[in-house]
Amino acid sequence: MTARQPAYRLRVDGEDITDRIRPRLASLTLTDNRGFEADTLEIDLDDTDGLLALPPRGARVELWIGWKGEALTDKGSYLVDELEHNGPPDVLTLRARSADLRTGLSTKRECSYFDVTCGDVVRTIAERNGLTPAISGDLDTLAIEHTDQTHESDVNLLTRMARDLDVIATVKAGRLIFMRAGQATTASGQTLPTVIIQRSSGDSHRFAVADRAGYTGVVAHYHDVRAAERSHVFVSDDAPYLPGDGSGPVGGVKTLSHTYVSKKNAERAAREEWQKIQRQGNRQDYTGVRAQYWKDKARTKKASVLAGVDSPKPAAPPPTEPSGENNKVLRHVYANRTNALRGADAEWKRLKRGMATFTLTLAEGRADLFPELPVTVRGFKPEIDSTGWIITRCRHTLDNSGFVTSVDLEIKPAVGVSAAD
Repeated sequence: MTARQPAYRLRVDGEDITDRIRPRLASLTLTDNRGFEADTLEIDLDDTDGLLALPPRGARVELWIGWKGEALTDKGSYLVDELEHNGPPDVLTLRARSADLRTGLSTKRECSYFDVTCGDVVRTIAERNGLTPAISGDLDTLAIEHTDQTHESDVNLLTRMARDLDVIATVKAGRLIFMRAGQATTASGQTLPTVIIQRSSGDSHRFAVADRAGYTGVVAHYHDVRAAERSHVFVSDDAPYLPGDGSGPVGGVKTLSHTYVSKKNAERAAREEWQKIQRQGNRQDYTGVRAQYWKDKARTKKASVLAGVDSPKPAAPPPTEPSGENNKVLRHVYANRTNALRGADAEWKRLKRGMATFTLTLAEGRADLFPELPVTVRGFKPEIDSTGWIITRCRHTLDNSGFVTSVDLEIKPAVGVSAAD
């Protein structure tokens, strides 16, 4: 049986140079990143005869890769911004980065936004940079009371917004994309197909899980104007955040906002609230009530009690789940409860996705793989196979050994979330 042969096509400033560089190509590596981290293309060319001319910086390089006899996959365009010549043996290295990110996005500006939506901000930035906005539906109408762009570039502003909302912000093919991270959907809301990778297709793999990052929830503080005090919100799997009208918790465990002076008082309050929920017929909305109390007289340490449906923790949690009680407290104090909930929810989703990582190197390259694509793996440990994965980075490499693809994966978050104080 004849082995598959890798294939590629390269154009520089519109001119096809594939046949000319084929005898000289030592290696070609394309790294496809998530977000505003620029995609990079690195090409090593044999120059032992000294006949290669140095291409101009700023030259536009277009790339297609795949396998001989099959349709090649368009991998975008890049601008050469770095040249290197070393030897012996003499090798010319070209490094290029995403052409889409070489716009005015990095120019610092002074601007303020009041009573707008997330979509309004993204569309404004896209218009002044000559880009087409592509925004997830729920993000388009998300209200933003006020945000300032003070001596800050559009890239920095979008990155800051993306982190607060757990969003992917990037520029691809002339489009400014603003979409939910880890949801395996396009910016228009269409579901991306799940790809299946068998262990037999891989050349090597690495699975890692670190319990030091195993937080069980996130706490965010905010200024409560009405109460004239600093308050907090809590987001976890038991008390998830449901974006909506901000009226309060729906589903999971309801957490009382007051911190009681003793465990006995907390138990009484939690029990009474749980009984009230049952009388009102809202049991389907909550599985329990949590109340906090001060563990010491100085009021520096808290503990909590739970009333409602007992949910004992398993003796041995799955390897992709935290093994102990450990809440992360955000340093930033938010202006209001809504912003605090958004920030805590975004951080909780990031923590859940990053609990375990998985890296695969495929013996036969797959040009169809790219960041945010959902993946199901088979043939590994049961715990790994049963976990949903999302691609965060792809590296496609063509050299004398053939065409291989390496992918970095993180946990695909469960869809469907709600909030608690």
